[in-house]
Amino acid sequence: MKKINILIIEDMMLTAQKMKRTLQLAGYNVVSIASRSEQAIDVMFQNDVDLIIADINIKGDLNGIETAQLIQKNFNVPVIFLTSYHDDSTLAEASHVNFTGYIVKPYLDSHLLREVKLATFRFGLNDNIKPIKLNNGYMYDIQNKSLLKNDERIILTKKEEQFLHILIQNKNTIITNEYVDLVLWHTNITNDENRRQLLFRLRKKVPELDIETLKGQGYILKV
Repeated sequence: MKKINILIIEDMMLTAQKMKRTLQLAGYNVVSIASRSEQAIDVMFQNDVDLIIADINIKGDLNGIETAQLIQKNFNVPVIFLTSYHDDSTLAEASHVNFTGYIVKPYLDSHLLREVKLATFRFGLNDNIKPIKLNNGYMYDIQNKSLLKNDERIILTKKEEQFLHILIQNKNTIITNEYVDLVLWHTNITNDENRRQLLFRLRKKVPELDIETLKGQGYILKV
């Protein structure tokens, strides 16, 4: 049986470490603890994550709900929210995310483990995810975040891998310049030349993929 990989997004380190110990003793693998949204996004690109446990109130430009929204646009990963608040406004904001559980602090370890177990059954987290078929013999291994051509892996830089991932996860849909900047550089705006150079290098390595630039708007991968 596949071991479930979990990312904890929590800026209270004592809480995060306690949760990590509880989960690991129950047989789960905690791949990382992220205290801010940019750290969480980087972890998602670097690891195979099956489930996220996110505190709603974390430090940084994005809160836990906004971070989960950004992640779920590019990764099909369920979220369990952890919070000290359970008022209607918090629940209404959380409803914009496909979350599978809601744990109110202070919580019991048994409650945490119950929510995680329910998520593994509900989302089939023990199942292997099949690669995504693209055009011209390309295959994308979503678990390892690697691109294959005729079963051979194409070597990409970290930024190229990240750019390609968000293009594939949003294929046939425009991703805006601002969105690319937020995911790849953790800012709402960066130098246009950074994007142009990144796309130029990516196109040289995967010339058969139809990546279109929409001037002043963004990019689209046509599949």
